[in-house]
Amino acid sequence: MRILHVLPSLAPGGMEHLVIELTADATSHGDSVVVASGPGAWVEKVIEAGAVHVALPTTSRASPFSIEAAVATARLSHCMRKARPHVVHAHNVRATVLARIALVGTHHRAVLIPTLHGVAPGDYRAASRVLRHAARRVIACAPSVARSLEATDFPGDRIDVITNGAALRPASLKRRAELRASLQLGSAPIVVGIGRLVEQKNWSIFIEAAGRLEGPSFAVAGDGPLRQELTDLARRSGNRVRFLGVVDDIAALVGLASCVVSTSSWEGLPLTLLEALSLGAPVVATAVDGVTDLVPPAAALFVAPGDPVAVSEAISRVLVDDNLAKKLRRNALVAAPSWGPEAMLDCYRNAYRAAWAEKPHWA
Repeated sequence: MRILHVLPSLAPGGMEHLVIELTADATSHGDSVVVASGPGAWVEKVIEAGAVHVALPTTSRASPFSIEAAVATARLSHCMRKARPHVVHAHNVRATVLARIALVGTHHRAVLIPTLHGVAPGDYRAASRVLRHAARRVIACAPSVARSLEATDFPGDRIDVITNGAALRPASLKRRAELRASLQLGSAPIVVGIGRLVEQKNWSIFIEAAGRLEGPSFAVAGDGPLRQELTDLARRSGNRVRFLGVVDDIAALVGLASCVVSTSSWEGLPLTLLEALSLGAPVVATAVDGVTDLVPPAAALFVAPGDPVAVSEAISRVLVDDNLAKKLRRNALVAAPSWGPEAMLDCYRNAYRAAWAEKPHWA
């Protein structure tokens, strides 16, 4: 089978990580894969996974009638004529629109399968309206995403839920020691946040919570458009939080962490958080739908979104109470197999083949 993935960029993130996993899985089963995307640090990763990469201009903030969008459509149309995919897998709304326009323009008979990885709560109505017209069916990456789509009048019988899967293997003591030395993390307990530096992740809450605690060091792994703004905020707030940029060895970083924290104001489904839990990390997380749908209450400490006092108090509990930390580690490891990637990859393989075979479920 020939598969074409279309997504806005290959900057480090959960959606991009999923595309890399799907690519590696497809090529291991003998399928050919092309990934068409805007730029990003993970372009090499999709090539290493066995895909051909086609560069598209950045269109995430461009009007659908802009020059950038027109160039992206032309390049994607050329890619479709050359690759002749059976399945076009589009990730999120803008990529779905781009793929639909290219398919119509080339008259290519491929099946369009969009996955919605989650959007801001106020954007679901617009997303629902666009997706209803762009595709026959939509895959939601989590039950919360499916509920939000249905709540904005997207037909429930046209939604399939394939929950994102995530797991990491523990890093060796050597890898952890090398990462500690290379990042100069010191010997104090480390509290870690992992994710893109975007508004959704609400890093200002993490920074404020850090300012309330003496003793541990705080670090954020990730990059994004808010890096300078957040670095400045951290400096004004006492310089308690270091921004590490993209860290390639997340397993080693989690292995060094005494606590992993997520302060997101909303989530579709946070892969990095699930990866941390799969390693048995004690986690403090905001109780948002994309998290609480999957993570049992005994496997993490949940706090209300937007409450830095609650975040700092939960972190403090984890750091001072060894029994609590051990309990969270144990419960996380027990829960983690339920969101392993194997079932997710099987579901996507079946969806591709059912769609191409025009089975009734996808007709």
